[in-house]
Amino acid sequence: MDATERARLLRSLPSFALVPEERLRPLADLLEPLTVEDGASILVEGQESDGLYYIASGRVRVAKRLGEGGEKDLAFLGAGECLGEMELLQRSVRSASAYALGRVELLRLKSADLKRWLEADAQAASRFFAGLSDVQAARLRRTSDEVALLYDLSQLLVTSRATAKDLIAHALNRVTPHLQGRWSAEARLYNPFDDETYPVARAGAALGPDEPEPAPKTADDVSWTDERTLLLALRAPKRLLAVLRFRSEAALDEAKRAEAERTLGAVGRLLTSALENIEFRTDESLRERLHGSSRGASL
Repeated sequence: MDATERARLLRSLPSFALVPEERLRPLADLLEPLTVEDGASILVEGQESDGLYYIASGRVRVAKRLGEGGEKDLAFLGAGECLGEMELLQRSVRSASAYALGRVELLRLKSADLKRWLEADAQAASRFFAGLSDVQAARLRRTSDEVALLYDLSQLLVTSRATAKDLIAHALNRVTPHLQGRWSAEARLYNPFDDETYPVARAGAALGPDEPEPAPKTADDVSWTDERTLLLALRAPKRLLAVLRFRSEAALDEAKRAEAERTLGAVGRLLTSALENIEFRTDESLRERLHGSSRGASL
C-alpha cells in the first residue's frame, strides 16, 4: 500500500473525513501494519492507550468487564472501522477490551505521531477535532437509543395487561426502526397443542415475494439463514415460545451481522422473560378460576 492509498484510507475514517487528502500524506507514512491472530487481545481494558487501530481486514469484538468477572459485548467491528478514538489524545487508560475474531489485519497510528502532526498543522487539527466530535456524538446517540429501546421493552415484564400477541407486535414495531438500515420483521408464536408456529405480527417494509418459508421450530436461538435474514428463537427452559425473523433490505457484511446479532440477542432475552411472565399469569388465572369453580360446586 503506497502513501496515496494510505492517505485515502485515513480519509475514509470519519475522524479524518474533513481533512484534505494531501494533508494526510505525512501522517499516512507513519501507519504501522500489524497482524493479530484469532482470540488475541488488541486492546486491554485498564491499560494505557497507545494509539488508534484501523481494521484493514477481519472482525473485532469489543467488550467490557463486569463486576462478577465476566464480560459484556459492546460492539463488533469490521474492515473500515477503527478502535481507540476515545483515548487517542488523552493520557487515559482503555475503557474496554478488543479481541480478534479470526485473523485480523490492522494499521496502527501511535498517539505521539498524531500529536506531532496536529501541532504542525492547525487547520488540519481543527478539522480532525470536528470529525472526531461527530464520531463521538453519533456513538452516544446510538448508545442512548439502545438504552431507551431496552428500557421500553423491559417495561413489558411488569405490564399485566399484555398478551403474547400484543407483546410481540409492540416489540417488532419498536425494534425494527432501531436497527441500522431498512429492516422488516415477522413473528410467529408457537402452539404446543398442534406443534406449529402461527404468524402474529409484522413490522417494517414488506418482506417481498421472495420471503422464505416460515421459520423452522428447530432454529438456533440466534442464527442467520443468509446475509440478510436473522432468525431469533425465544425459548423457555424446555420448549419453544416464538420465532422472530428479521430481514435487512441490503446484504450485511460480517461486522454488521454481528452487531445486529448482539442487539437482537439482548432483545430476545427480554422478550423471553416477558413471554414466560405472561404464561405464568395466565396459568395462575386459570388455576384461580378452577379453584373457585370447584369450591362453588362443593357448596
